Parts: sequence; structure tokens; C-alpha cells
Amino acid sequence: MKEFLEIRFEGWTATPRLPFILAGNALCMQVPSYSTVLGIIGCCLGRLVHQKEVFIGYKYKYDTEAEDLETRHRLEFDGRNVKSHAKGTDAYKRAFHTNPQLTIWIDKLEWEEYFQTPVGSPSLGQSQDLLVIKSVRKVKATKVDQGVVSGCMIPFKGTMETSGQLVQIAESFEENEAIGSGRKSFRSRIFLAIPYDADREIRFENIYKVDNTSIYIHDWL
Repeated sequence: MKEFLEIRFEGWTATPRLPFILAGNALCMQVPSYSTVLGIIGCCLGRLVHQKEVFIGYKYKYDTEAEDLETRHRLEFDGRNVKSHAKGTDAYKRAFHTNPQLTIWIDKLEWEEYFQTPVGSPSLGQSQDLLVIKSVRKVKATKVDQGVVSGCMIPFKGTMETSGQLVQIAESFEENEAIGSGRKSFRSRIFLAIPYDADREIRFENIYKVDNTSIYIHDWL
């Protein structure tokens, strides 16, 4: 038996953007990345959270996907700093999710007070995709060999017999010391994103049962 801290977030919109799409529409992944979830936790704590500090599990769902028209500000890296691109701005279509619901499980029970009274205003995607914390509680979890999961992202293995959206992304990022000098990725991996409306029964390490919900806890190993 293990104990986790469970935090439930809700919002009006969310933009878990699909990376590396540089032309045309800005698309959404079916679930947020672990680097995004780590950023949400860090926002509540008011500091950068290193990936080795905490184990994370989450479940994400939303009502519908819609599109909006926005102005995009081009940026470029000159080898030392990030600055505005000489081509200026352009307009593009941006996909977003409506009425997102995100539940996070972490193994840091002592962080409860930061989610009761968060330092920053958490958001999922862009700054306007604000989240509100609906509940915070400690839950008991039982480790199991397999479970039915959805609305999450798990490391992909060639032996998997399940379907989902394959994405290759960085597990997390670390900020460079100089302000405006960008950030570096911790590690790039292929993940299988399982949408909330497609339950998948999988046999995998770090599957836990919380109440009647099966969750995958990512340990960054």
C-alpha cells in the first residue's frame, strides 16, 4: 500500500500543444506531456521542480476540441539569446480543448499546503488557459500488475499490444542560468498518449489502483 497526494484541476480551455508543428495550424495532443504537468506543479510551488524530485501520475479529459485565430510572434535563437525574428508576426489557427479536467497524483504528501494555497496561477498550455484547484486529498493506492488506463501518457515499448497517439517529446526541461537564454531538454523519448475516451488494458510497471481508477506513475527512470 502506498499513499499519494491527489490534486484535481478544472478549467475553461487548455492547449496541450503538439510540438514540432511549425507551419499551418497549431494542433493539440490528446493529453498533456509530463513536462507540462511538472510545470503546473512548479507553478503551484512557486519554483522550478526538478524531474527527480517527484513521481507523477495523471488522468486528463475534456469535452470538445475547437479552433481559434491568433497572432503568432516569431522568435529566433542567435546562439546566445532568444530574440524577435526579423519576419515579425503572422496569423494562424490554434486548436484548444474545452472544459479540461486534470487529476494529478504525486508522492510528495508534504506539498499539500502549496495546492491548498498555490503561489502562482496554474495554467495548461497558454497563459490564458487558467486552471482552478477543485480538491486536494491524500489517497491510498495499491500496486497491481495490470489495469485499465486512459487520459494519460506512458513510455512506448515495441511489445505493447495497445493503441494510441505516438509522440516523441522531451520528458522534462531545465532552465539555463541566464535569463532569455532558453532551456535544455532532459531526455527525448517516445510516448503512447491514450485519450480519455479510449480505455486500454495494459500490463506495465508502476500501475496503481486508487479507489476504482487505475493510474500509471511515471518515475523518470
